[in-house]
Amino acid sequence: MPLGTGMLAGLRRIISIGTRKPVTFDYPEKPRPIAERFRGGVGMRRDALTGNSACVGCGLCETACPNEVIRIDTSEAADGTRWVERYEFDLGRCIVCHLCIEACPVDALQVTPAYRLATGNRTNLIITDDEMMTLWEHPEQALFDNEVSSNWARKSASIDKD
Repeated sequence: MPLGTGMLAGLRRIISIGTRKPVTFDYPEKPRPIAERFRGGVGMRRDALTGNSACVGCGLCETACPNEVIRIDTSEAADGTRWVERYEFDLGRCIVCHLCIEACPVDALQVTPAYRLATGNRTNLIITDDEMMTLWEHPEQALFDNEVSSNWARKSASIDKD
């Protein structure tokens, strides 16, 4: 084995790595493509007839959740019909197991491709059924317009100026 072949092989490897196309994404400006089968956050369907939540208030999702993420308050009318007064979903406690989706008898809860669920304020993580319907209808939008993304925009703008 001639002297220096190991160094030449190492140099060849470094040059081949240096000439590759980069695989990084400029995330906030250009989001990374999402796989078709990605299972993101939990969203709620809107009833096509009423325009309200498709939830019937049975409470099976609340019972199925291992972390007690879902809170439902229902009321019953004199004729026996039930409606949901309050539906809260705590994203901060959710482990994305999707047991609530499997338990829902009317398929009101659905898997969404939404992944932009970050916020700087923990109290914002408790969302209502209206926000869950927004998550289902517009999964590409960030759920929270928060200070985390605005701080990032300010920092990147100041770097661009320099």
